Amino acid sequence: MQHQFYVSILFFITVLLSLNSVKIVQGAPIYHSSIEKRVEKYKGQATFFFPDTEGGPYGACGPKENERSLIVALNHEQYGNMSSKSKWCGKKIRVEGKAGSMDVTINDACPGCGYGDLDLTPAVFEKVVGEFKLGVGPITWYLI
Repeated sequence: MQHQFYVSILFFITVLLSLNSVKIVQGAPIYHSSIEKRVEKYKGQATFFFPDTEGGPYGACGPKENERSLIVALNHEQYGNMSSKSKWCGKKIRVEGKAGSMDVTINDACPGCGYGDLDLTPAVFEKVVGEFKLGVGPITWYLI
């Protein structure tokens, strides 16, 4: 009986000592805002066009467009075959310029634009590049 008592006491002391040696480790917090999704960014020039009078009210991708549409025409190199619908059609992109940024949809093709360039509707051009008298401005854009 006395032997069982000593074994129980010894067990209890062993448990207490082992709990005392366990340390809780807490890592540094991870903030989601510090994790940035890597995206391919394109740089080019922005110009503007009037869909109703330059190319017609339907873009190369199909949907109807006008001067107030939040769409862009993609340069011919990235668009691909100008006789068919591109894999870029309907893609949402963010366009950034000196006047601001805007989320828009690729809805058309720009045969005269170089790689990275976009042709913007007046509504988009004004928000991203600024004044129309500039006619052209540097931009960066990427898929969202």
